[in-house]
Amino acid sequence: MDLEFNVAQLMKEPVGAHRSYDFAEPALLLSEPINEDDAALEAHNVRGHVKFTKLNARLRVEGTVQAEVEQRCSRCLEDFQGTVQAPLDELFLQTYDVTSGLPLQRAEGEEDDEFTIDRNHIVDISELVRQTLLVSLPLQPLCRAACAGLCPQCGKNLNEGPCDCPTETLDPRLATLASLLDDEHTAERFSQN
Repeated sequence: MDLEFNVAQLMKEPVGAHRSYDFAEPALLLSEPINEDDAALEAHNVRGHVKFTKLNARLRVEGTVQAEVEQRCSRCLEDFQGTVQAPLDELFLQTYDVTSGLPLQRAEGEEDDEFTIDRNHIVDISELVRQTLLVSLPLQPLCRAACAGLCPQCGKNLNEGPCDCPTETLDPRLATLASLLDDEHTAERFSQN
């Protein structure tokens, strides 16, 4: 997997030392299907750049990621491939001494859900990339900015052309007012004023 990096040599260097890498992954599972009718959410053509910076007992991972994700348009409900871009910025905790190979004691206040560097001094950024892409997906994705959406009456996709529904729709709250204006007598009264 192109999302794993050996940082053993970097962890032996002084604080502030850094390494930069480009990465690419053909596909990455973002989430499992919620029910059997849904498909799994996958990112394709995942690529980016990452910089590792040595801190005391941590490694700062920062960079960018970009991927193609199939999404459903919130206006016309058609599936489309959308590009998602997001910044990466996270700390990975050193859990094993790089020289002796012995486990390191966690300091007070360190959380169990922190990203960690494994016992072989490998940093696997796949979970960081997965989470970052997932939270970067738009809440209301659009297939294009000018998406016409669906007709509220017949449900036709208006991107494929107009439907046969009447173009003027009357707000039901104004129906009583419209009936007054349709009344010939009322119309004459307004024209005399």
